[in-house]
Amino acid sequence: MAKVIWTTHLRERLQQRGLNPDWVNRAVRFPDEIRASSTTDSHQYIKVIQGYKIVAAVKRQGSDWIVTSAWWNPAMPADRQIYCHSNLKKDKRFFLEKWVDKALRALEKFITKR
Repeated sequence: MAKVIWTTHLRERLQQRGLNPDWVNRAVRFPDEIRASSTTDSHQYIKVIQGYKIVAAVKRQGSDWIVTSAWWNPAMPADRQIYCHSNLKKDKRFFLEKWVDKALRALEKFITKR
C-alpha cells in the first residue's frame, strides 16, 4: 500500500513557516491542482484552504509519496486579502469530508499498524 512519507526538511519548513500540518496533508491527499515542477522531478500539489494556497512538493518513489517541502501564499490578490488569524485553526470543511478523511486515516493507521 502507498505511504505518504514526510522528510525532516518538510517538518522543519512547517515549523519555520507556521504551516498547519493538517493543511499540508489535505493538499497532498485531496489536491485542487497538480503541476509539474519546473526545477526538479517532483510535482506541486496545490489546495486552497481558508484563503491560502497550500503548495506541497511531492516526489513519487514506487508507490510511495515523499513530501519534501511545503509553503503557503494568500490565494487572493494583495488588494483583496483578508487576514483572520482567529479562524486559521478552525476546520470549516463539510461534515461529510471530515468524516471520510477521519475514516480513511483510521483505516490507513489500522492497515499500516502505526
